[in-house]
Amino acid sequence: MYSKKLLTFTAAFFLCCLCQITTLAQGGWDVWTIYLHDGSRIDAAPVWSLDDKVLKYGMSGEVGEGKQLKRSLIGSMSRNVGVRESSGKPALTLPQGEVEKDLVVMGDGRQVSGAVLIRASKDASGEVRHFSPVLVQNGVVTELTRVEYIKLAKLKRSRKTRHRVH
Repeated sequence: MYSKKLLTFTAAFFLCCLCQITTLAQGGWDVWTIYLHDGSRIDAAPVWSLDDKVLKYGMSGEVGEGKQLKRSLIGSMSRNVGVRESSGKPALTLPQGEVEKDLVVMGDGRQVSGAVLIRASKDASGEVRHFSPVLVQNGVVTELTRVEYIKLAKLKRSRKTRHRVH
């Protein structure tokens, strides 16, 4: 009887350890829903970076690289849509229509306007932490986990001088 209990306990212990390892291996990063101007949407996890030209996301390729999507195709981004819906937490609203400057809605409902970039964070020693991205807006660095929505302004095209050919 004692050996059966010991065997059962040992098996249960190793099973729990295995489940913990599996859970840790899945990353734990947020899923972002990317809403495109054409009305379609893409679920992206993890989000690595967003600069003035491209969003990098997903696990294909090198860490921090992944898939790329032109910023000009993106209308807005929303964090954890499914989790928010299942939690019963009321959805925060994102203003309709175009915005002149990028607009961020924080988890507490605050709205902040200004150019948005997303990049990897750095720890105290200066080492890059790709799996903990931050949002940079108006010189302020914010953990991406504190952001609910990002609405991107359409990029203004620079005027190029045109020469007439006579």
